[in-house]
Amino acid sequence: MLQALLDIFIQINTKAVIHMKKGIFIAFEGLDGSGKTTQFNAISTRLANMNIKCKEEKEPSAGNPIGLMLRDIVKSPHGPSLSPLSLAKLFSVDRYEHVINDIKPHIDAGIHVLVDRFVFSSFAYQGLTCSFDEIYFWNQHAIELLMPDITVFIDTDPEVCMQRIVCNRAGMELFDSNGIVIRQNFYSAFEKMQDIAEVVIVDGNQPCDVVTESIWNRIETLFSL
Repeated sequence: MLQALLDIFIQINTKAVIHMKKGIFIAFEGLDGSGKTTQFNAISTRLANMNIKCKEEKEPSAGNPIGLMLRDIVKSPHGPSLSPLSLAKLFSVDRYEHVINDIKPHIDAGIHVLVDRFVFSSFAYQGLTCSFDEIYFWNQHAIELLMPDITVFIDTDPEVCMQRIVCNRAGMELFDSNGIVIRQNFYSAFEKMQDIAEVVIVDGNQPCDVVTESIWNRIETLFSL
């Protein structure tokens, strides 16, 4: 009798733990033209085909006016009539709102989230004009609230990225001409954040399907049932 009650207690608590299990959070990073969004879509499609529910997100976000404004700003090759410091702060505000209003609620509800760009993009792109310490300070609340389980960095040669941009886009965007320095900024941030961030680096110069398999081989254990 006692053993039967114990078995029931274990079953109930096991179900409760499963119910409370949080979603997995994966961020995709890379230079513009690296194939980042292509791989983001490929992994999202693979998970959907496996009946694994995921929420797709992107930064700048689409859920608030700041994110929408930033989307327009980065599409301009000439940049906004804002100081680099103000622009960096706007990215951090958009990220915090994105985390508390969209990403974290889904993670807490057990829904996996894939995001196309996250905090390392600020260190890389806003790092062109602001220091690492400044960017960390502005993003500290978002960083402490939620970091990805894994950040996938698609490492593609900046020259290859530029060739793809020229071939596939109607015009240049704000940060397109700074690929070499941006890539260096990514790697510098990875090193400085290694204690709190899990980063997977994948060679983006390979054929598209090979890159997809390389990513999947690094993340599939997260989705083991």
